[in-house]
Amino acid sequence: MKQISVHFTFLVVVFCLMAIGLNWTFADVGDELGKSLMEDPIDVWDAFLGTLNHLGLSDPHWEIEAKVQEKLITYFKAKIDVGVSDGLTSLPLLLPRYVHRFPEEMLQELRSYAKSVLETDPNNGAAAKFLAIEAFREVDTQKPIEKYPLLEKAMVLVPNDVEICFFAFAMCTRLGNQMNENALVSLERLFDRLRETSYPIPYRWVQNLYSLDWNSATPSEVYEQIDVNDPLIERWKAVLNEIPIIFEREWAQKPDSFVFYITAYVHETLGDDAAARAVFKKVQPVFEKRLAENPNDGAALGALASIHEKFGNPELAREYKVRANPTLAFEEKVLPDFSSAIDLDGEPILLTDYRGKVVLLDFWAVWCVPCVAEIPNIKAVYEKYHSKGFEVIGVSFDTNETVLREFIKENQLPWRQIFAGEKQSSSVAQKYRIRGIPAQFLISREGKVISVDARGNRLDKLVAAEIERKTD
Repeated sequence: MKQISVHFTFLVVVFCLMAIGLNWTFADVGDELGKSLMEDPIDVWDAFLGTLNHLGLSDPHWEIEAKVQEKLITYFKAKIDVGVSDGLTSLPLLLPRYVHRFPEEMLQELRSYAKSVLETDPNNGAAAKFLAIEAFREVDTQKPIEKYPLLEKAMVLVPNDVEICFFAFAMCTRLGNQMNENALVSLERLFDRLRETSYPIPYRWVQNLYSLDWNSATPSEVYEQIDVNDPLIERWKAVLNEIPIIFEREWAQKPDSFVFYITAYVHETLGDDAAARAVFKKVQPVFEKRLAENPNDGAALGALASIHEKFGNPELAREYKVRANPTLAFEEKVLPDFSSAIDLDGEPILLTDYRGKVVLLDFWAVWCVPCVAEIPNIKAVYEKYHSKGFEVIGVSFDTNETVLREFIKENQLPWRQIFAGEKQSSSVAQKYRIRGIPAQFLISREGKVISVDARGNRLDKLVAAEIERKTD
């Protein structure tokens, strides 16, 4: 029934990863905190988010100071007290992304407060939503299934809230096939609310359905797993067909919107390859115009690369990809060696010294959120394969060597580190054409670059394959 193009699906995921990676470019970190949580006239939540981007606070182990906790507790209690107004709460958007930052004692106080409010006021949607979000923050266990009625209650009490519908869908898909019908209901409610609410349609929630950030299945992935005879199949088709309709409205306002990737993906999911190709054909001149206006437009280059790949022009697609991400030019080639590099111990370091080893060259910084988030994965792969010939060399683009050394010590990073500094102007950054971090070059035993995007599960698989590969 469904003839899904695996190749095209892969391209969508790869481009999304590339786009996300290119967006995490070198950040300028000032000496001042900027917004301070201790200033009363400003929004406490906005100030909290602002501090997360400050030097060192991207560390996932960062703890909220006691005075800041008090401010946030007061802030959230006030938001809960307000309840629901015009079908919405005043709780901050994207709270699920950051609730894990809250210390357990802070969560416990807010949890108890929300429960007490809900007991005295069963129709307080803000209390129900906070409890639902907090209860579902750990979704790697079966515990959330028992908590689903709480999320259901939140959706009922907050009738215009698209976010809680999206959140319900994301949680259900993480729990597997046993929650497929609940996931479907969440999607149906989401689109109902998009149609019915009077405030501007928040397209981002529909886009988030296909975001890698939430680590949940997309509507297309769930649909592809459903049997053709499943009684839910027609309802799933209906919600999938809603997505291109929603995005057509956005295209009318912004012709170069990147929702065309998702729209084409949905068409292919439904078995309509002609419609998918028509989408690519429609946006091609739009991105060609953008590129003519700015030859260094990375987004336009990436879009045109995918378009030409779709139309069977691999050489032209490759040319666009390399222009968007110059590090790709190093793949399958011997990587040039360092020029007079020394590690943090003052010892000279050369790539040629590592011949016969599989090496990860990790360009990163303490202030880079995704870089820090990737470190536990690198450590796990290092511990798994180091005895078999896997090494890591870190190249830090931090500007404060003391902060770097403290981070390495605190997190017990066992591999050698080069302090490059100076960000884009660093000779190392220029030599290896680094435009953004994290950038992770995996190098073979012969010194050839296997991948310039060896991250997440991909790192483990690539390292294992190279270590197991027999040489002549």
